[in-house]
Amino acid sequence: MTEPYNPLDKLNLGKSVIDALLASAPVPLDEVRAFDGAGIYPIYYQGPFELYQSITPRDGSGAPIYVGKAVLSGSRKGASLSSSSTGRWLFNRIAEHRESINAAQNLDVGDFSA
Repeated sequence: MTEPYNPLDKLNLGKSVIDALLASAPVPLDEVRAFDGAGIYPIYYQGPFELYQSITPRDGSGAPIYVGKAVLSGSRKGASLSSSSTGRWLFNRIAEHRESINAAQNLDVGDFSA
């Protein structure tokens, strides 16, 4: 007997998040504009850097090479997620990645998207 589908089951929630995340069109990292919010984000790489070739999808699948998160200040301590909690946590985290890539000097930020 098959168990009924439970959308709140952790595995099903995870699959829903993955589907939504991968359904979003990637934006070049150097073109991400400021926005409010927190959440998870993928980083994709499409470039010639030899050390990344083993993790860069060759089949055009667009699989991310990295998935990260940016959370609201105090969220690990149980802070409220009310609508008044605005900030650029996710944008700021992506901007940190962009700065790190630029600082590396052997990578081209134009080869990355989020």
